[in-house]
Amino acid sequence: MVLGTPGLKGKVAIVTGGSRGIGRAISLAFGQAGMNVVVTSRVRENAAAAASEITQRGGVAVGISTDVGNPGDVARLVNEAKERYGAVDVLVNCAGISPYLKSTEKMTLEEWEEVLRTNLTGTFLCSTEVARLMIARQRGGSIISIASVGGSVALPRLAAYCAAKHGILGLTKVMAVDWAKYGIRVNAVAPAYVETDMTLAIREKSPKICEDLLRKTPLGRFAKPEEITGAVLYLASDAASYVTGQTLFVDGGWLAL
Repeated sequence: MVLGTPGLKGKVAIVTGGSRGIGRAISLAFGQAGMNVVVTSRVRENAAAAASEITQRGGVAVGISTDVGNPGDVARLVNEAKERYGAVDVLVNCAGISPYLKSTEKMTLEEWEEVLRTNLTGTFLCSTEVARLMIARQRGGSIISIASVGGSVALPRLAAYCAAKHGILGLTKVMAVDWAKYGIRVNAVAPAYVETDMTLAIREKSPKICEDLLRKTPLGRFAKPEEITGAVLYLASDAASYVTGQTLFVDGGWLAL
C-alpha cells in the first residue's frame, strides 16, 4: 500500500493514455496501491503491455484499446470496466497529444481539431461517461485530469495544446460544481515539463529551447513521470475527501517564478 493514500485498495480506476509516460507511471502507482487498473491506449498492444507490467508486479489490471475522442470507444471502455470490475471509482484523464510545434497562424484547422479532439473533447467524453455510472451507483468517486502549466500560461507555438489545457482547467471547475451533489470530486494536476516521449525531441534535439525551459524552472530540471503520481494518488484517495474543483500544480516552481 502506498503511504498517504487511504481508501484506494480494491477501488477501480481507469487511466486513459495509461501505457506511456505520466499515464504509465500513474497506472503502476495505482497497481501498487492495490487498485484494479484499467489501462487504455489507442494501440491495443501498448495497453496490454502496461497491464501485464502491473500484474507482473502483483497488481490487478487489464488493457483496453480506446480512442478517447470517439464516443463509441469511450462508451465501450466504461461498459467493459463495469462488466469486469462492477464499478469505476476513479478516472484519470491522461490521454493527450502535442504533435505540432508551429506559430499559430501556420496551424491548420485539421491540426487544431485533432489536438482538441483528443486533449479536451476526450476529457469531456470520458468524464461524462464515467460520471453517469458514478451517479447511478450513488457512491461518489474521483475524476482527475492531467492538465499542464500550459493551461495557465502561454507556451509559444503550442496554441492548440494550450487551448485544450486551459479548457481542461475550466471544465474541471464546472464538473466539480455540477457533480458535487453526487459526491463526485473533480480535480486537475498540472505538471510543467516531464521526461516523457512527448518532450524527447526538445530534450535531445533542441538544446537552446531545453536550456530556456530549465531556466524557467526553479528546481532546474524536468520532472520524472513518477514525480507526478503523488499528486494523483492524493486526489484519488480519501485524504482528499474535501478537495474538489482544484488544480494542483506539480511544476518545479514554474508558476512561482
